[in-house]
Amino acid sequence: MLKKFKTKKGKEVSIRYLLKSDTRDLLDVYNSLVDEKSYTVATRKFTLKEEKLFIANSLVKIENGEAVHLVAECNGKTLGIATIEKEISPILEHRGDFGIMLKKEIRGEGVGEELMKTVISEAKKFLKVKMIILRAFEENKPAISLYTKLNFKKVGGIEKGLKHFGKYKNEIIMAKYI
Repeated sequence: MLKKFKTKKGKEVSIRYLLKSDTRDLLDVYNSLVDEKSYTVATRKFTLKEEKLFIANSLVKIENGEAVHLVAECNGKTLGIATIEKEISPILEHRGDFGIMLKKEIRGEGVGEELMKTVISEAKKFLKVKMIILRAFEENKPAISLYTKLNFKKVGGIEKGLKHFGKYKNEIIMAKYI
C-alpha cells in the first residue's frame, strides 16, 4: 500500500498498485462509466475476458518498468484506477501518458486528486519521465478543473478530436513537467 487517507465524507481509502484480483471490480468500474456515458475512453462494455487481458498486459508493463497502474480501494472494493504509461519511442520516452477512471459514487471526495498525486510521484521515481500528457473532453469541466489544480497546463486541442457515443467532441491536451 502506498497511501491511506480519508475522503471528504470520511471514507477510508487506500492507494496501491494494481493486482490481478482487481479484475472484476475494475470491470465494474469501466462498464459503469459506459452506462453513465462518462467523458472517458469507456464507450463500449468490456467482457471479463477483455478485462483479464487488460490487467495481464498492465501487470507486464508494470513489471517491465513501462507503466504505473494504481488503484483506489475503499471497504475492500476497488473503485478507480489511474495510470501513466511511458512512451515507447526514443524521442518520446521522457513522456508519460496519463489516464484515470473513478466510479461515480467516489467522485468529488478528493480521491481523484490523491490518486493523481500518487501516480505522478510513482511515475517520476520509477518511469523516470519528465512530463505527463493527458487528453480530456472539453466538456469535462470537473476533470479539467482538477488537472489545472494539479498544475497541468493546456498545451493544445483538437476540434472534434474525440468521438463520444457517435458525436464528435473537442479534445483538450494538457501537460505537466515533473
